[in-house]
Amino acid sequence: MGLSALLVRDAKFFARSLAAPSLLDAAAGADADVAAAALSKAGRWTVTVDTPCGEFEAAYVPWRWRGPEYPTLVYHHGSGERPFDFGRFGTNSFRRLFVAADSEIPANVVAVRAPFHDGTNAAYARAMGDLENFVGMLAASVGLMEELTVRARERTDGSVHLAGISLGGWATNLHRACFDTADGYVPMFAGAALGEMFVSSAYRKLTGAPARRNPGRLREVLDFEEAFAAVDADDCRPLLGRYDRIIEYEAQRPGYGEMAPVVLNRGHVTGSLATARLREHVLDGLSNGRARETADGRM
Repeated sequence: MGLSALLVRDAKFFARSLAAPSLLDAAAGADADVAAAALSKAGRWTVTVDTPCGEFEAAYVPWRWRGPEYPTLVYHHGSGERPFDFGRFGTNSFRRLFVAADSEIPANVVAVRAPFHDGTNAAYARAMGDLENFVGMLAASVGLMEELTVRARERTDGSVHLAGISLGGWATNLHRACFDTADGYVPMFAGAALGEMFVSSAYRKLTGAPARRNPGRLREVLDFEEAFAAVDADDCRPLLGRYDRIIEYEAQRPGYGEMAPVVLNRGHVTGSLATARLREHVLDGLSNGRARETADGRM
């Protein structure tokens, strides 16, 4: 984090502006439009998502579409990744977990790309100087995930599961807090106290000085623990790193209440690279989650 702070210099998170609506309200108000037929068509599909922060461009790729009888997994990448780099030298989490897997994934798998993740890391860092861009980015991801969930229900008889790592884990939890329309959630290295992460974790080194001087503002805009805890459904299978200095276990574990997160004895980077264990956790999530209600009310 210290090295990253030196590299971005003045292009730190929220260094320019702290003006933004609450993350929860922005995500709940996000609206995307995906044609049902496009969900199973090969290619990269760009989607303009309308949010209270403005319009943001997100995207998705139906990486594997097995058929309507299979469950559907929508996966969201981590911060700064290029999730659609499926090539041999790609380093993103989607490639590690799914593209390079030795075994087939028994699901329709859809990859989501957040706004600002189709350019350079420098451009991404500059965009994050405004809190509103960060809020809009996450809101747009959640809006797209909701639209994909709705369309998957129209196209399949199987369950729908949302999963993500780090930034994607936050988006997964935020979707649950706002919509809770998926059958299962698999957040990895994330929680519901997002403002707290920028205030007190090692990530604070990447937070701009105005935001560090106003930690209450970040908590007010970005934390969503109360809404997350209000969801009364046994549909979430979280994973945390015991020695994670970014998604700190002691700070994020309380947000999961009576849930029992899987805990890896690793840090943020070493945990993110535990590919086999993370893939196992995602696959376990496909077989869990609440029962899906049919049109006639049966489970």
